[in-house]
Amino acid sequence: MIRDKISDVLDLTANAAALRQGFRRLGFAEPARAVANLEALTPTPRDTELLAPAWPRLAAELAASPDPDMALNNLERVASAADRAVFFRTLAEHPGAAQLIATIAGASQFLADTLRRRPSLFTWLLEPTTMRPWLAEELAADLAASLGPVSTRDARMNALRRFKYRHLLRIGARDLLGDADLIVTTEELSRVVDVCLGAVWQMAEDATRAQYGPPRDADGAETGMAIVAMGKLGGEELNYSSDIDLMFAYGADGETDGGAAGRLANGAYFERVCRAIVAQLEDVTEEGSLFRVDLRLRPEGRSGPVVLSLDGYRTYYRERAELWERQALLKSRIAAGDERVGASFAELARDVVYRPGVDPGIAVAIRAMKREIDRSVEAKGGEELNVKLGRGGIREIEFLVQALQLLYGGDDPWLRERHSLKAIFRLAERGYLVPELGRTLSHAYVHLRTVEHRLQILHELQTHTLPREPVELGRLARRLGFTGSPRVAARAFAAYHRGVTRDVHRAFREFFAEPEATSPRRLKPPSLVALRATGFRDPERARHNLKLVVEGRPLVPYAGAMREALERLYPALLDEIWKSPDLDEALNQFERFLAAAGPRVGLIELLAKDREVLSGLLRLCAGGDLLTQLLIAQPELLTSLVARTGSRIRREADFRVAFASVFAPGLTPGDRRDALRRVKQAEELGIVWRYLLSVTTIEGYSREMTALAEATLAAGSLLVLGPLVERHGVPRGSTGAFVPAVVVGMGKLGGRELTTGSDLDLFAAFSEDGETDGPERIEAHAFWSAVAERLSGALGDVTAAGVAFPVDMRLRPGSKGSGFASSQAALERYYEEWGDLWERQTLTRARVVVGDPRLARRIMRSLRRVVYGSPLPRTSLKEITQVRHRMEVELGKETPGRYHVKYGKGGLVDVEFLTQALQLVHGAENAAVRRTGTIPALVALGRAGALVPDTATAMADHYRVLRRVSAALRLLGARPADVLELAGPMPARVASALGYASRAEFLEDYRRRTGFVRATYKELLA
Repeated sequence: MIRDKISDVLDLTANAAALRQGFRRLGFAEPARAVANLEALTPTPRDTELLAPAWPRLAAELAASPDPDMALNNLERVASAADRAVFFRTLAEHPGAAQLIATIAGASQFLADTLRRRPSLFTWLLEPTTMRPWLAEELAADLAASLGPVSTRDARMNALRRFKYRHLLRIGARDLLGDADLIVTTEELSRVVDVCLGAVWQMAEDATRAQYGPPRDADGAETGMAIVAMGKLGGEELNYSSDIDLMFAYGADGETDGGAAGRLANGAYFERVCRAIVAQLEDVTEEGSLFRVDLRLRPEGRSGPVVLSLDGYRTYYRERAELWERQALLKSRIAAGDERVGASFAELARDVVYRPGVDPGIAVAIRAMKREIDRSVEAKGGEELNVKLGRGGIREIEFLVQALQLLYGGDDPWLRERHSLKAIFRLAERGYLVPELGRTLSHAYVHLRTVEHRLQILHELQTHTLPREPVELGRLARRLGFTGSPRVAARAFAAYHRGVTRDVHRAFREFFAEPEATSPRRLKPPSLVALRATGFRDPERARHNLKLVVEGRPLVPYAGAMREALERLYPALLDEIWKSPDLDEALNQFERFLAAAGPRVGLIELLAKDREVLSGLLRLCAGGDLLTQLLIAQPELLTSLVARTGSRIRREADFRVAFASVFAPGLTPGDRRDALRRVKQAEELGIVWRYLLSVTTIEGYSREMTALAEATLAAGSLLVLGPLVERHGVPRGSTGAFVPAVVVGMGKLGGRELTTGSDLDLFAAFSEDGETDGPERIEAHAFWSAVAERLSGALGDVTAAGVAFPVDMRLRPGSKGSGFASSQAALERYYEEWGDLWERQTLTRARVVVGDPRLARRIMRSLRRVVYGSPLPRTSLKEITQVRHRMEVELGKETPGRYHVKYGKGGLVDVEFLTQALQLVHGAENAAVRRTGTIPALVALGRAGALVPDTATAMADHYRVLRRVSAALRLLGARPADVLELAGPMPARVASALGYASRAEFLEDYRRRTGFVRATYKELLA
C-alpha cells in the first residue's frame, strides 16, 4: 500500500505543494515539516542527485516506520552530521541501510541521537560481524580495546560511556528489527552493564589500594569485594533505562597494609571503593552517563551501610531479614569483583532464599506486599496505564512466579532460576504451573516487557506508563508491530493489551485469593499403617501425595466434573500403584503430572476408564523425574501414547513427517522454534514409553532417538537457512555452482547410540570456497558457519517451550580456533597437518547425518583416509590408554561407594576405547571393521579375527547391559548422570527398572561385568 503512494514524493525537485500532498498520502502527520526536513536533507542540487537513487526505498521505509515524521527529522539530523555523499551512497547501495536508519530514526530518539553524535556507527552497524549476539568475553575484549589508548580517569570513563551507547545502539537496532527476542535483548543489555561494572570496579579498587594498601583478613590473607546484581540486572533481564540494583559484599573484616594515605579498617576501605564505583557510574559528562544506581535493596535500605562483610550479611539475614528481602535475593547474581567472595555470597544467598519444606505464609505475605504496591499506584493515579505495577502488569507475573519459587524451590533446585521468563518455563515444566497457564504467563510477560522496552527506547527514560493521547499510543503500538494509522493501531493494541492484563490479573487473583472453606472430602487416603504395609518407604509423603491428588494444588482447582472423574479414578489408581516396582516414585510423579494436567477432565476420564493407559503412565512415573517432565510439559500427549506401542521401530522418515507441522503457514520464527521443541518432546516421549514397556531394546531405543535427532537437525537446518538465504543468497563457487554442505555427527550421534539427555556432537563441512549471491554477499565459509551457529541455537537455546537438543561443536576441526564450518580442503589440510591421535580416534564414529548426498560421500572418503589410511602402530596405543586414564581419574572419580558407569573402571568408555583402538589398528586392512556403532564394530572385529569371537560377543553383551544401566540412571534423573551412588536409593531403583530380583543381585552383576571389561581392556591394550 505504501509503495503505491511513493510516486507522489519520488521527484525530489517537485514543488512544495506537491511534496506536501505526497507526504500526507504517505501518512506523515506534519507534511509541511516533512518538506522542510527534505529540503534540509538536500541543501544543494548535488545532494539531491546523490539521494535520488536511494529515495524510493528510503521513502517507503520512512513511511512504514512507527513515526514517519520523527524518522525523517532524525534522518536529516544524522545526515547533517555525516559526510552526505558517503551517507547517501550507502543508503543507495547497501540493501539493509534504508530499513536500518528508518527503523532507528522512527522508533528511538535516543538511539538516533547516538547516531547523530557518531555517524560512523551507521556503517559499523551494517557490518555482518556487528549485528549478532555478543558474548560477555567479546564485550570485555571490545571494552579493553576502547580503554587501551587512554589512561586518565576522565578519559577512561568517557570511553566507557561511548562503549555503552555504541552497544545500546547495536542491541536496540537488533531488537527493533526483530533480529533478537526478549531474552537475547535483556541478557545482552545486562552483559553490557556487567562489563562496565567490572571496569569501574577495577579502577576504583586500584585507586583505593594505591592509597591504603591491600586489605587483609584476621589471618593476614588478602580479601576482596564482590558486586552483587539484584533486580532485573540480577535476573539478566535489564531494560533500556533501568536503574541497576546493586549490593556490595567483602570477604572479611581486618585492616589494610597501609599506603600513602595510611591504614584503614576493611569496612571503611571497601566503603570508599563502593562510593567511588557509584560516583563513577552516575557522573554525567558530555558523553552522557553510565547507569543510575539503586542501593535500597541492601540490609536496612537507605539507612544501612553501603557494604557489609559476608559475616555481616549472614547475621542480618539470619536475625532480621523480612520476606521481601528473601524475595529480592531470588535474583541476586555476582556481576563483578572478587570471584571467591562472589561464590561465598551466592552460597549464602541460596541458603537464605531456598528453605526446605513449604511455608504457607509466603502467599499471604506476598499478597500483602502487592496490596501495598496497588495502594501506592492508585494514589498516584493511572493504575490501568502502568505496565509494570498496574493491574495485570509485570509485577503481578513476577510476584506469582517468585511466590512459587519461594514455596517449592527449597525442595526442587530446578526452580532456582533468576530470569522470570525462564522461571515460568521451569515452573510449567515441573508441574507447579499448568502448561496453559505457563504459556499464558510467558506470552504476557514477553508482551508486557516488550511494551516496557518500546516505551523506554524512545527517550531512554525510565517510564512504565502508557500514553493517554491516542496518537502517541498509536505510535507506541506501531513500535510494537501493530499496523495501520496511529489511531487504528492504538485501538488494536488497546484491545490486545486489555486481554493480556485481564489474563494475568485473573491468574494472579486466583493464586493469591483468600482460601475458601471447602466441603469435607468424600475420598479418604489410606492410613499410614496401611500405606507402610503395602510397601511405601515414606508413608507420610505418600499420604500427602494422595491428599494432593484428591484436593489439587492452589493453581489447579478441582471441582465439579473433575471431582467426579477423580472419584472414578481413585480406586484404580491405588490398585495400579500397589503393583508398581517403586510405589513412592510412581505416586510422587503421578501427583505432579495430575497437578500439571490441571482442569482437563478429559485426561482424568481417560485414566479412569482405561486401565492399560493408567498402568503405562504409572510405570513411566516410577521411572522418576526426568521421564515425567515430558508429560508434565505437555499432559495432553498422554492420549497420543496409547497408539505408540506398535512393534515397528520408527525411522527418520517417520519423524520428518511429524516435523511438517513446524512449517505450517502463518507461524512466526519464535512459534516455529517452539513447535520444533514440542514435536521433538512428543516424539521422544513415545520412544521412552515404548522402551519402558519393553517394546524396544536398548539398541532400538537408541536407534529411534538417533533418527529423531537427525530429523530434528534437518528441520532445524531449514528453520535457520531461510532467513540467511533471504539476506545473503546462496553460496556459489568459482564456476557459479551451488556450494553444498553437510553436518557430520560424532560421538553417540555418529554411533547411533543416543539416549535421553544426550548432546549432539557435530560439525559442518562444505564443498569449496566461494561467495553468496544475495543482497549482502559474504564468503561461503561465513555463510555455512552462520548456519551451524544458528542451528546450535535453534536446537539448544532455552525458550518457553524448552530445549530440542543441546549441541556440542567442540570436536570440529580446529575447535575454538576455527569457524563453525570447514571446506573439504581445509578439513583435509587440518587433519593432515594438525590433527592429533585423539581426533583421529573420535573420527571412528563420524557419520554424515544431514546434507548433500554427493558431498557426504566425498567427505566420508576424506575422513576414512584420515582414520584408516594407515594402520595405527601398536606403540601408539599407549597414548590412547593415557588419555583413557586421565578420563578415569579426572571425570570418573570413582570411590568404594561411587561407581561411574561411563568413565569408571570397566565402564562404557573402556569398551569404546578398546573398540576404537582395534579399529585404528586393523581398519586400514579390513574395511568390514569400520563401523561407527560400538556393538556392530565389536561384532565385525570378532569376525575379522581382531578379537577372539567369544570375547567380542561377551564385550558386546556387557556393553549392552552397561548402556541399559546408563539409560536407567538418566531416565531416573540421577545427578550427575552415569553416577551410581551406593549409599542412596538409586541402585535399588535401577535394579527394579532393569528387572533384577534385588539391589544386591544387580550390584553383583554390575561388578562382574565391569571386572570382565577392565580385565579385557588391560589385556589387549597394555
